[in-house]
Amino acid sequence: MDIQSLLKIDRPIGKLEFFKAGISIFFLQLVAAILFIILTSDVFGIKSIIWLPVIFLIFIEIPLLYLYFIQCGKRTWDIFGSLGTGIIWDIIFFVFTIAGIFSFGVPTLLVFLTLALSKGKITE
Repeated sequence: MDIQSLLKIDRPIGKLEFFKAGISIFFLQLVAAILFIILTSDVFGIKSIIWLPVIFLIFIEIPLLYLYFIQCGKRTWDIFGSLGTGIIWDIIFFVFTIAGIFSFGVPTLLVFLTLALSKGKITE
């Protein structure tokens, strides 16, 4: 997997590649969340600094959500067989992903499983 390909919707991807990218993004998110908890706790004598969540959001959450959006766009392109239709569904799925962030991840998990298990029209 090439770095350039991670950053743009350049081709449709199959189930396995989407699954691997999604799991990688999940583990990056998990590591970032653990670091965030450590940094905002009193472990290092730092009382919950108000600007730390903003820095976390800008430098970690938004780029990870962008990577997930790109991977979902590639996968929906494969599932629907058309880039335009895939992007529209990608945006719809992304709204559910954002909703999942605020509801303990259930919608996000459902979107991920739907995309990872759906048969594609272009690849496979």
